Amino acid sequence: MSNPHDDPGRRPPPPRQGEPPSSYQGGPPPYQGDPPSYQGPPPPQHPGGPWQGPPPGHGMPPQPPSPPAYAPRGDKGIFGALFDLNFDHMVTTRLIKVSYALAMVVYSLIALVMLLFAWSFSVWNKPLALATLVATPIFWIAGLLSTRLILEFVINQFKITEHLKAMREREGLR
Repeated sequence: MSNPHDDPGRRPPPPRQGEPPSSYQGGPPPYQGDPPSYQGPPPPQHPGGPWQGPPPGHGMPPQPPSPPAYAPRGDKGIFGALFDLNFDHMVTTRLIKVSYALAMVVYSLIALVMLLFAWSFSVWNKPLALATLVATPIFWIAGLLSTRLILEFVINQFKITEHLKAMREREGLR
């Protein structure tokens, strides 16, 4: 290329401190004969200003808040839900907290027993005691994490079922 200004990789030097920046923004400068580019219609102005949103009567109507789909409808209690032959009221969603608390207690007791074994191993086998001390918190965290993941998967399945049931009832399919 014979003209250095035609080189697409060449950029003008940055403005010096105190000088206004040039109008060159990396593209070719506009020609004098070109019409101005289309900018689109101006945004609509609302009577109170753009920060107040559209005037009343425009846009979507407000929706009343709906109850969560996973909440049991018509509280029957745990024993009432146990004898629900249609399985409309789920027992698992009520017992999930209890089962997780029970898992925490069981894993903590197992970890405590492992620590007691580590203490008893320290008398005759120090490497085994050290390995047990290192493995105990790893076992405890891994056990709680795996239990939590499984229980969250189960609860999500129940939430999906409840949401689908609510959609069917809303559309009158059931």
